Amino acid sequence: MRGQLRKRVKSALTYSLILLILFYTLVPIVWIIEGSFKTHEQNSRVPPVWIFQPNFEAYDRISSRIFHFFSNSLMISVSSVLAAILVSIFAAYALSRFDVRRKRDIEVFILSTRMGPAFAFIVPFYLIMRDLKLLDTQIAVILIYTAINVSFAVWILKGFIDEVPVEIEDAALVDGCSRLKVLLYVTLPLVYPALIVTGTLGFITSWNEFLFAFILTREAAVTLPPAIASNVSFMNIDWEAMCAYATVSMLPVLTLALLVRKHLARGLTLGAIKG
Repeated sequence: MRGQLRKRVKSALTYSLILLILFYTLVPIVWIIEGSFKTHEQNSRVPPVWIFQPNFEAYDRISSRIFHFFSNSLMISVSSVLAAILVSIFAAYALSRFDVRRKRDIEVFILSTRMGPAFAFIVPFYLIMRDLKLLDTQIAVILIYTAINVSFAVWILKGFIDEVPVEIEDAALVDGCSRLKVLLYVTLPLVYPALIVTGTLGFITSWNEFLFAFILTREAAVTLPPAIASNVSFMNIDWEAMCAYATVSMLPVLTLALLVRKHLARGLTLGAIKG
């Protein structure tokens, strides 16, 4: 009886904790979505209004610009992810398979590029892009996002490649394959979940990045995060437009996360169990 009671108490505590985490996570999302359908007066009420007549005025006001910001975000995020994966594949394979001098130092250095605050890099990046006349262009943001994504992409891909038995590649080499063919036709098909995980995490990072996009763009290459912030002025905050932009911005990320959730779980638990 005591054992059953202990199991029931443990289960109750576990489910209570899960519900608390879900509440903490979902309430802000629900508040943003509801805010996009409220009037300014309803968004300003304290306590908040949860039951109301939906209003689509905010979506009508942003409809003329949302496609511009959305297409910029999509183009920049996808391009930077593809470029980062292309670079990281070769770097990860070299670090995994070859006896590179000071390999550990190189790996730590690659990872350390993500440890510095973004404010420490924004001024030199801005000056470089200004001298190259790339301010307010998609290319400038793509280059920076590629550099940001490469660091963790190398580590994720290297972890997957480490799990591929070397004997499989040796057999392909004996059969006459070159190293490049081994990588393309043997190793990569075995680690395709790594490409999905890397691409998903890189896409989310690029899609949500604010500081570099805010500083380096003005009009032509503005992405969704700066567009959301542009609704805040000295005298007023357009809560309805902000919530509408944020709601549209969440949809691609949530959809992608749902589609690749199994591969994301595999990537996040990589290295937790060793055979």
